[in-house]
Amino acid sequence: MTLFQALFLGLTQGLTEFLPVSSSGHLALSQYFFGITESSLSFDVFLHFSTLLAVVLFFWKRIVALKVKDLWLIAMSAIPAAVIGLVAKESIESFFSSLPLVLVTLFVTGLINLSVASVLKKRETLADATEALTPKKSFFVGLFQAVALLPGISRSGSTVFGGVLAKLPRREAFEFSFLMSIPIIFGGSMLQLFDVYQADQLATIDLGLFLTGGVAAFLAGIISLQVFKYVIEKAKLEWFGWYCISLVVFVVLFEMVPRL
Repeated sequence: MTLFQALFLGLTQGLTEFLPVSSSGHLALSQYFFGITESSLSFDVFLHFSTLLAVVLFFWKRIVALKVKDLWLIAMSAIPAAVIGLVAKESIESFFSSLPLVLVTLFVTGLINLSVASVLKKRETLADATEALTPKKSFFVGLFQAVALLPGISRSGSTVFGGVLAKLPRREAFEFSFLMSIPIIFGGSMLQLFDVYQADQLATIDLGLFLTGGVAAFLAGIISLQVFKYVIEKAKLEWFGWYCISLVVFVVLFEMVPRL
């Protein structure tokens, strides 16, 4: 891996991990079109910890104010993704090799964003909604996080969509979407770290490449969180919806040109 690739992967991870455009979908497209091979597992773990740090820093005040009830709600939301992630890990990873499937899921992500934007525009204020978050609703939103394990489905977009369907205020849907991501990102990273240890990759770490990618992912993550917060408050998720759909159309046309 070159320094430029480490920087590119870090920026891609940080920007697309939190914006509702699917980081896994963009990674699959990067691997397919730009020949950027899958990064080492240890580098992958470092990027995930960097983005986790961005979430913790961005929501620090909210995190330190969490009560036992809040922790219970977050735990309930993590159950679907944790179970499906452990059971179907290999099947999900094989999804990366199918460009048509990734394009379909990216298109679905675009539709999700357009749907959320449509619902939010019908709500006149930030606090107009709705209903309090309950364990049942937390589990319901967690189902959307489980679906987002598929490459091309945005985790942030789908969980916000789940929150909107659960009639949460948009700000709470935004906050809970990322608070519930913390145990999933941490748990997934710890499992990957164990794989790194078993593969004896710790000795091959290139500190320069890791710091370049990690810092890029962290800073891009902070920026993307701020952008997504603004977009949620202004109910402008159609921006990302049309982006995902346009990206799919562009890729399909690009693939068709050589055959014409």
